[in-house]
Amino acid sequence: MKKIIKENIKVFFGILIGLSLGGVSVFASSLITSKDVFYENTLSNVNNVQKAIEELYVLAQSNTPEGYIISENGIRYTGKNPNNYVSFNGELWRIIGIFDGKMKVIREESIKDQVWSNDEKNAWESSSLYNYLNTTYYNSLDSTSKNMVENATWRIGGWYTADITASQMVEKEENIKGAGANTLTATGFIGLMSASDYGYASSECYDSKPLKSYSNSTCTSTNWIFKNLDEWTLTSHSTQTEVFIINNDGRGDFYGVNYAISVRPSLYLKANVKIKSGSGTPINPYRLVME
Repeated sequence: MKKIIKENIKVFFGILIGLSLGGVSVFASSLITSKDVFYENTLSNVNNVQKAIEELYVLAQSNTPEGYIISENGIRYTGKNPNNYVSFNGELWRIIGIFDGKMKVIREESIKDQVWSNDEKNAWESSSLYNYLNTTYYNSLDSTSKNMVENATWRIGGWYTADITASQMVEKEENIKGAGANTLTATGFIGLMSASDYGYASSECYDSKPLKSYSNSTCTSTNWIFKNLDEWTLTSHSTQTEVFIINNDGRGDFYGVNYAISVRPSLYLKANVKIKSGSGTPINPYRLVME
């Protein structure tokens, strides 16, 4: 069931008002501010970042009205330009969301154009791109950042058309094997965003427009992931030779795996990584530390 975090604004502010008026102490003992959760020497770690992000949404409405957070198959950032920037490996990355207690991030810029697979099959773990990301690219990370990366389980299912919404696509990714895949999951340190990650990033279209129609200006102007690039995702087609891509006009489509297009690595942070400081903006991104 869909839950928009902004539905809790009145309740949250009711608690704040109660505290300011000397409300009962049980609230004071259970209420944790976003700063308390994210900063060092507190309870801050990835396992409770979900709560922190929900609170950040409420507290930051006046500063970032164009971006907000939804609870849809995880806690996700959505909208034009939410404050979800993270400094990682000396670069800007962005938080896709929190899934099973772990933070999923994506590199802000593409690394280089590459084919998805040299053998023209969409089996992720045997693809040339999987091999490159989990060997050459992973080993290029600085030692501190490399130690923060979870060897994660990735959903690699897919579908045969982009004529479905983000919420419909995530069900396919989790339940429908691509023809080239033997399982619904793969393990690895580095992966890519999914088709549904891209779809949910548009606050105006994730539950109303099929992914193939995201070239609509309403969808592209409210989608923080969109960068006017042809770029790969991890979502496979039900044939053996195609993968879901984001077209440079914003629409979702399927390309043959032997095309060379943009690659933006994605990864999950370990559960003992926490945010030490920062406000999530491009000039003051969240800074990460290990417990």
